Amino acid sequence: VLLCFLQFVVGLLLEACLEECGCIIGLVGHNVTLPCSYDAQTYGVLCICWGQGNVPRSKCSSTILSSQDGAVSFRRSPRYQLQGRVTDGDVSLTILDAQWDDAGMYGCRVEYPGWFNDYKVNTQLIMEEGNPHTNHSGFL
Repeated sequence: VLLCFLQFVVGLLLEACLEECGCIIGLVGHNVTLPCSYDAQTYGVLCICWGQGNVPRSKCSSTILSSQDGAVSFRRSPRYQLQGRVTDGDVSLTILDAQWDDAGMYGCRVEYPGWFNDYKVNTQLIMEEGNPHTNHSGFL
């Protein structure tokens, strides 16, 4: 019983740590979604970009996907998808059939009108061995 309790506590602490650092765990061979959203009801549909690496001062570094007026305007690979309701502000990035080399830092930038007020989210993707019988959404 004590061992089960300790595993439970360690699991809670790990989950809290991963959420605080902006980490997502993906399973090799499964789709993984990196969250990013904004209030489209207030601001309308905005331009966004996803890049590999932290979000820089302007635009995205190593852009892998960008969207204008709710439609994808650039996609480095067909594995990079916006599967949420973009017109409602869900611009989360889904990586189809995630692989070991997809691990790393990803940055989402929502381009609000005006100077120096863009919304930026940095997410660390950690890949783990996938189980073909497990359905894993990628969110913690």
